[in-house]
Amino acid sequence: MHKKRYLFLLVLAILFGTPHALTTHAQPVDAIRLQPILTGLSLPVYVTTPRDGTKRLFVIQQRGIIKVLQPGATAATDFLNVSSVVSSTGSERGLLGLAFHPQYQTNRRFFIYYTRPSDGAIEIAEYETSMGNPNVANPAAVRIIITIPHPTFGNHNGGTVLFGPDGYLYAGTGDGGSGNDPNANAQNINSLLGKFLRLDINTPVGQIPAYNIPPTNPYANTAGADEIYAIGMRNPYRFSFDRGGTNQLWVGDVGQDAIEEVDIITLGGNYGWRVYEGTQCTNLEPANCVPANYLPPVFEYTSGGGSPRCSVTGGHVYRGPRRTFGAAAYIYADYCTGEIFQWFNSAQTLRLDTPRNLSAFGEDEAGELYMTGLFSGTLEKIVRAQASADFDGDTRTDLSVFRPTTGAWYSANSSNGAVKIQGFGVNGDIPTAEDYDGDYISDIGVFRPSNGQWYFIRSSDSTVGIVPFGTNGDVPVAADYDGDAKADIAVFRPSSGTWYVLPTLSGPAYQLPFGLNGDTPVVGDYDGDGKFDIAVWRGSTGVWYRIGSANGSVTAIQWGVNGDVPAQGDFDGDSRTDLAVFRPSSGQWFILRSSSGSASIIPWGTSGDVPVAGDYDGDGSDDIAVFRPSNGTWYRVNSSNGATVFIQFGVTGDLAIPNYDKP
Repeated sequence: MHKKRYLFLLVLAILFGTPHALTTHAQPVDAIRLQPILTGLSLPVYVTTPRDGTKRLFVIQQRGIIKVLQPGATAATDFLNVSSVVSSTGSERGLLGLAFHPQYQTNRRFFIYYTRPSDGAIEIAEYETSMGNPNVANPAAVRIIITIPHPTFGNHNGGTVLFGPDGYLYAGTGDGGSGNDPNANAQNINSLLGKFLRLDINTPVGQIPAYNIPPTNPYANTAGADEIYAIGMRNPYRFSFDRGGTNQLWVGDVGQDAIEEVDIITLGGNYGWRVYEGTQCTNLEPANCVPANYLPPVFEYTSGGGSPRCSVTGGHVYRGPRRTFGAAAYIYADYCTGEIFQWFNSAQTLRLDTPRNLSAFGEDEAGELYMTGLFSGTLEKIVRAQASADFDGDTRTDLSVFRPTTGAWYSANSSNGAVKIQGFGVNGDIPTAEDYDGDYISDIGVFRPSNGQWYFIRSSDSTVGIVPFGTNGDVPVAADYDGDAKADIAVFRPSSGTWYVLPTLSGPAYQLPFGLNGDTPVVGDYDGDGKFDIAVWRGSTGVWYRIGSANGSVTAIQWGVNGDVPAQGDFDGDSRTDLAVFRPSSGQWFILRSSSGSASIIPWGTSGDVPVAGDYDGDGSDDIAVFRPSNGTWYRVNSSNGATVFIQFGVTGDLAIPNYDKP
């Protein structure tokens, strides 16, 4: 149970545990941050995807409503409302889990895990999606798969249900509640509480019971409950299968008064509770404290010393394409502090301290991670922090220019103020400083119109890349179009209004007609899916046209007038590109923020200035900034605190970055 200073959490929290002191390694160089996806949710406790190719996210709300979010959308709709059949008392009861059948795309079957209002029993029920509308489920259950009595106590219900790589349905149940497992359920092989269960649910509707027993379950046809897969759990609230490697099953098992633990669950394993809490004997059954009889956790963290940490929220082994974390790093959190950690190479590392009561992690189809904040009502994506024209890797935009007359690059590192001078390019080259090697540091690069070749220096190993792609008259538009966290080489050909893209990983070059002669390419991640969208601004009409990479939809929005200079950027920190123009005639910025739809008019600059929006202060939002060629001075307004900054760096004739590497 919680210590007294956490009693207020007994009513509110999804998880029960105790405060913990966790020894961690220093924050790594690669910073992460949270990208807002949804707000205004009611007690979100889980997020998942059916992996059916639609890229939809489904969010569970504890009181019984499942929301569905379409790719590129900013609002979710109701998928299923089962509030009448689930507990609504708060605490740890309610709608807790959701699993889509491996063949969901064709059979429309999915399963929910909840506690019943009449007696608190745990139930797993089968539902199906409407035949006529894939975004709405039929309101009545197809059948109840299993009911597990949960008498007396309202806590320790577990909550996750998932299909394993073997096609069977797995569920993790709590020990029945209270503290110290007073009914000794976790070690009782005739009880389904405090266990991992494995069921074969590919059975005809009407069969009783509704499931079959996988023949390799450890107690199948022997003494013990046939449904059991593993025993000795306290409250395995959140677990997941590694989508790579050997598909191991990882779980965060919430501790009692001393230890939070993470286990890898194997067939027939005994994980010790209530004899052991982590690797510590509880002395509840001292005669049974024989370490060889139990499987120890992969790792644990301890309580004590007044630490505010209280309860592990199990997460996922990261396998995403954007390298937000290292491949095979296990990502998890502490519910009370909101701290996000990783376990990698036998080391626990604090990655981000958030203000959330973090109730769950989830993966999208690609394997990128999301998190739900219980009381904040939020769904957020975990993304790697980055900034345009960041040559030193500190996630802040650096002052930098390319001097055509000498072919030299000048950059002032924001991390230490050091100035670097690098000769690379010739007069007539167009600067294209982007992250071509995927190390989240901008590489010096140029496009040479005279021969249609790209030249860049990889920051990871200082090697030079030379790629022929384009012709004279093309406009370079390098950006990450395929979502692999590496810039793709690309050009826009005004003469035909055609885009030519050379992806780094996803296949051969392709072309796409989109735009007219006279359009200005304004690529950006307008839908926030981690991929850049093809887009143009038509100065004659002030209309922005773009193709959303999330769903392929075409959008046209009027923003700006003839004579404006497009200056798109993420000014509100939501990881979506905002429409913005700089008006030289009045020295004003006009910004349409994607997070709220609100418009801002900000006077900043004069005629002749070049807009160079970037995240100079490292707060995750782009700052309004201009470079004045007449005196080589940068003028900016920090988004973090509103401070104005003037710095002389460059001379007349220099080409300011990030104006030229805007993607």
